[in-house]
Amino acid sequence: MTISSGESKDKTNEYSWSTLQERLRASVVSICISFPIPFDTEINSMSYATGFVVDADQGIILSNRHVMGPGPSSHKATFFDNQELFLQPTYYDPEHDFSFFRYDPAELKGIEPKAIRLAPEKAHSGLEIRVVGNNGNEKMSVHQGELSQLDRNAPVYNRNSNGSYNDINTFYYQASTTSEGGSSGSPVVDIAGDAVAIKAGGNRAASNYMMPLQPVKYAFDYIRRGEIPPRGTLQVVFRHITHVQAEKLGLEAAAAASEGVCVDESTGVLIVHKVVPNGPADGVLQVGDIIIAVNSAAVPGFPELFGIVDAEIGRSISMRVFRKGQFITVHAMVQDLYEIMPTRTLNLGNCYLHDFSFQEAASGSASVTGVKISMDWNGMFPSYEIDQRKVIHAINFQPTPNLNAMIQVLRGIHRDQPLVLKVKDFRDPRDEAMFVTYFPQVIPPILMYTRSTATGFWAVEPVCGLLGAPEPKLGPELSDAYSQLTTNTDDSFASRIQQCMVCIETRPVCPANGQYTTRRSGTGLVVDPHRGLMLCSARLLPNPTSNISATFGAIQVNLTLAYMHPLYPVVFVKYDPAQLTAIIPDLGLFKPDNRLCVGDPVTLLAGTNSRLKQCAATVSGRQILTTTVCESCLDQVFINTERIILSPTPDPMEYNIGVICVDDQVRGVLLSLPECLHSTYTVKYVGLDIGLILPALSQLRASDIVPNSVRVLDVEFSRLSLATARAFGVSAHRLQDILHSAPEARSIFKVCRILHIRPTDMVSLEIGDIVLQVDRRNVEHIDDIACFDCDLVQLTIIRQGRELDLSIPTTPFRGANTNHIVYWAGMYFQQPYHTVLQQATRPVSNVYVFTFTDGSPIAMESFHRRMFVSEISKHTIHTLDDVVRVAKLVRDPNLVEFNKRVASNEKMISGIIPGRDVVIRIVKLNGEDVLKSFRTNDQYFPAWQLRRGPRIDDNWVLEEF
Repeated sequence: MTISSGESKDKTNEYSWSTLQERLRASVVSICISFPIPFDTEINSMSYATGFVVDADQGIILSNRHVMGPGPSSHKATFFDNQELFLQPTYYDPEHDFSFFRYDPAELKGIEPKAIRLAPEKAHSGLEIRVVGNNGNEKMSVHQGELSQLDRNAPVYNRNSNGSYNDINTFYYQASTTSEGGSSGSPVVDIAGDAVAIKAGGNRAASNYMMPLQPVKYAFDYIRRGEIPPRGTLQVVFRHITHVQAEKLGLEAAAAASEGVCVDESTGVLIVHKVVPNGPADGVLQVGDIIIAVNSAAVPGFPELFGIVDAEIGRSISMRVFRKGQFITVHAMVQDLYEIMPTRTLNLGNCYLHDFSFQEAASGSASVTGVKISMDWNGMFPSYEIDQRKVIHAINFQPTPNLNAMIQVLRGIHRDQPLVLKVKDFRDPRDEAMFVTYFPQVIPPILMYTRSTATGFWAVEPVCGLLGAPEPKLGPELSDAYSQLTTNTDDSFASRIQQCMVCIETRPVCPANGQYTTRRSGTGLVVDPHRGLMLCSARLLPNPTSNISATFGAIQVNLTLAYMHPLYPVVFVKYDPAQLTAIIPDLGLFKPDNRLCVGDPVTLLAGTNSRLKQCAATVSGRQILTTTVCESCLDQVFINTERIILSPTPDPMEYNIGVICVDDQVRGVLLSLPECLHSTYTVKYVGLDIGLILPALSQLRASDIVPNSVRVLDVEFSRLSLATARAFGVSAHRLQDILHSAPEARSIFKVCRILHIRPTDMVSLEIGDIVLQVDRRNVEHIDDIACFDCDLVQLTIIRQGRELDLSIPTTPFRGANTNHIVYWAGMYFQQPYHTVLQQATRPVSNVYVFTFTDGSPIAMESFHRRMFVSEISKHTIHTLDDVVRVAKLVRDPNLVEFNKRVASNEKMISGIIPGRDVVIRIVKLNGEDVLKSFRTNDQYFPAWQLRRGPRIDDNWVLEEF
């Protein structure tokens, strides 16, 4: 960098800091940012930043690259008088942290912003500055400081990140100010109000980093003319070092001066920090090379170097470098930097894929080739194999150097065929893996997003023909593979159990019932091979929208969700028995005459059809299971259930499902409990008597309709010792009667919590009530009062020392088997399930929003998750069908035309922002009413619904609307 004398200082007596805010307030805007989908270095998110007007006539606003983002986005500018305008994302620099937006000046009413002049020549060490921005989303925050270091290298914000954005190949300024989040993109001005830099980032030590305006002004001249600034690259990351550092590397000052380096007039030289493999400079430049001159011109800093590189795109340049004690001349071809910028992304089952970018290649150790996995929300790929640092290099052994090649490969694959993927970690070239996955049965729409270079907007279009090749025929040797695998001369009970254990994999389509979209795998147990019924734990299948598959030897079979038990962590799934020629043994499940008691010896069998673990255990206790409601997700809770405790205690990480046996009879099952991200459960598994599960299994055997007959009392019970029960008023006669009917009983049950407030005129249980009898039969176990199949039950209770006979209405258990999901404006609508109704003070409709997508229109307005919806744009909402009807009414009529105009690369689009303004009324779980407005975005959040029929064979069907 050339040393500045600082003679360009302005006369301070012409201006005053006290008038700065008045002079600039119309020119600085707050920007609300929405990244609707993950792309390149950015994840889907919502945040705030700053921008400032640099051309008032054309409506050009300058901000940071990380504010615009390289991918699909939506930006709304708020001027000082609270006028809001949506912005056009005109241009972002491929390397540096700046971007240009446009707005229509004619849309502004009553104010006339003045352009803030870009004055990079005025920056010098010691210059007093002000950062004028929206610190913490507070408009017009002014922070003072002083420019100090002007030749620091670009800061590295995320050293251990998964490819997050970091600027390269430019100087940065450093100054100590108090500006924080929300001030990105703020003008750094002198007392005259001219911008000398743009705020880019900072650290916790109150040091703020400002980007110089030389590259900004270069690009700005092109943008004003409606052109794209030429940008060249060698795919090299350079760093700046001082002359002292260079001398330590062997470059003596005298030798440098003899080659034309102005040691006394510059602060240092450029050195090669990283060379991207297979790039133009690979094999030409080496890490540690010191750059002396380019095309015979001295390059003391980044502006001089890239002034030449940008002007020589497509041509070879000569570079004089110092390497290992010698001066040598090398040549390299300058590449167009825009060629290695991804401009398309494919949404494949909510897995976002795009060409691997130079920006991420420069942050890692990989060449610019392959297809990057930006995000995999629905488990298209195994979560233990994939993270946001993986790049796909081949599918089914066919190379995928870019997105076009991947699409061609996928067009030749049937959706039921396996996908063999070869992936690499771009941060660690040694981390290479190959694995097999399958395409889900039901997925959201497959979409292609393409950026217009003229407008910056993204066109969206459906992709047809992917995974549509003819279905491969299954050879007889493969169809019989499982029969051969399960053929076993050992006819022992343990062997039959092992043959019934099958590997299951679940991949949810969308969030539902308090559960997000985590892919899971584990073991299921075939409980009726004639009907194709299997049993698994709710931990394996907590989300009812899941795509489910099972592996029988060499065959993968798709399953349907038959029934999620509302009271126990038990899920039944179903396969088509006709798909298998294997003979799977029938375990002959039946209800035993008596329950397992404390001290009973048992055998625990657990594993898969290829590995079985058998161990002896003892029933060491029976305890009421209690799981608490997670306030973050309101997932299903399990109460009023007695679990079997075994000794020795099974390892919860090893047992997804186990079978508890006595004398070659199934007496119970061991199931792992579901967990959410915020779970604090200390109990990881639960043992259940087989008698609790058989009623549901009997209904599934007898009918093709999903059972829906469970009713509950909406209270939680706790166990009370007999001695304590005397203190509550239970008579000695009653206690003797209980002991006589159930000699093993050592406690009775008391209401400890009311789960749903009933109307005051309705007879109901109260906290402290002790339930003695149900329909004149003594309550021997918690199972007797956990659930019912009638609308009214007769209870004999003790309340405040008095014995009472009451007729108590039961409540249908709702929502465990969800069958309808609506996705609109980024929100996931469903019917409220039982846990939600228990927590809600005032459920005003049958429409509940569990969550919404980050970066969606709702997220931009800081909406609440977990809410009821009662009204949309003056239309009353009672059901999910109402949501669909209203969503169709407010659908953007201009969206198709907008996409056509974006795809045709029109220079400027009037009425450019798609969407409709909508007002929505919601009710929080605490009963508070909230009325808010937002603008829909059908471009990035197309509406669809998931439905499944009432039969256990029915699968989910996705319908766009």
